[in-house]
Amino acid sequence: MMKKVSLFLLLSVALCSTLLGQETPEATRQRLDFARTYFEAGAAYTPSFKGPMIQDGSITQATHAGKLHPYLTWGGFHFWGHAEFYVVFPLANLNIQSGPEHDYLLKHSVVTGARYLPWAYQPGKLRPYVGLSWSALDFRPRHASPEEAPVLINNFVPAPDAGLLFGQSKWVGRLAVNYLPKNTWEYAVSPTQMETFRTPSWSLQAGIIYTFENGKDKDEAVNERWNSYPRRSKLATEDSPKGDWFVGIGPSTSFGLQPSAYSQAAYPFLNAQLNSGNYWDIAVGYQWNQAGWFTALSYRNPTFSTHGYGVQQQVQKTSLALELSKILVDWGGFAPFVGLNLAWDQLDYLETTEAGTLETQDRSLQPGLTFGWDIVPGKTDEFFILRTNLRWYPFSRFEVEGESFQFAQLEYNLIQAVFYPERFLKQRKNRR
Repeated sequence: MMKKVSLFLLLSVALCSTLLGQETPEATRQRLDFARTYFEAGAAYTPSFKGPMIQDGSITQATHAGKLHPYLTWGGFHFWGHAEFYVVFPLANLNIQSGPEHDYLLKHSVVTGARYLPWAYQPGKLRPYVGLSWSALDFRPRHASPEEAPVLINNFVPAPDAGLLFGQSKWVGRLAVNYLPKNTWEYAVSPTQMETFRTPSWSLQAGIIYTFENGKDKDEAVNERWNSYPRRSKLATEDSPKGDWFVGIGPSTSFGLQPSAYSQAAYPFLNAQLNSGNYWDIAVGYQWNQAGWFTALSYRNPTFSTHGYGVQQQVQKTSLALELSKILVDWGGFAPFVGLNLAWDQLDYLETTEAGTLETQDRSLQPGLTFGWDIVPGKTDEFFILRTNLRWYPFSRFEVEGESFQFAQLEYNLIQAVFYPERFLKQRKNRR
């Protein structure tokens, strides 16, 4: 498969070399052209594959159906058209062939991904790219009822891709090939019997992209001032105040980083690493503008669960984190930061089996690392920005029946809307 990807990329580059126009000169690249947001609708195709299937109480080999996987993507072109950053939301699994006995679930969720365009995207120009996504894969053969059959999850799958873009005005088309290296699954077809499945290692993708500009102000004088800032500089402006309060909210997901020894020993047919459902990250904080630091108090309340063959595990986490972060640089409106945090966590564990229920609760302080970035068209006079937060908790764990339940996680706060009330009031006053 890697040979096919390499050949696809080489052909793409060769074709584009005859169609490329002149690059936008470095001197004419303005700050407000740094990024452009997009939404994409499309589908990926995975071919059929042979694998085990339960039939009349015995294991046979069957051809599992090829699939179409419709998706929606939220992303943006960055670095003046040389890069894409995005997240993919899967919508469905549609069979190419009929026959429920040949059906299976294979959901590819891109937590986040990046693509590099050697030649910057421009309307009317064919552009190749290569990329790498950080993905999560869900798998379940549908030989049993959804209530009984567990769903296996592979976290942190590095999935490379290569493709072509061509667009006019606000619309862009995409053709691509994706490589999925983690395609072997040791799946429990019963509570005591494991079988090996090898799902397709590649998929073909086609999508339609709609791009739009959301970083410019209605006042051209403001746009001229923002464009006048140096390419790399401090985030603060000279006339900004010492600091401002802010509030923020955004959707998040948490990913298990380490298998639980307790789950592996007691229930080997379940996922030993737990992922959460979607939840809200709510924060209030203060930013020291000239110093480039901010502190925040963040509240999260995710639920983690897995089930299969009459067993269900659930962890309800209630967490309040105090964090301190340093903004490293303002690069054309892209402002990365790193920091430390300390979280007070309450973990409520519930295990349900045919024998009854088991409950336990753990409270602890958990140190963690915070890293992420702000998207800031202006400087520290901006009253509304978009922020991405990632928090890493490597030491989280609790005990169940005297056994260790590892609970190390990475929290991914995709897009947090951050509002600065004092900046808003100041701008409103100045524009009267």
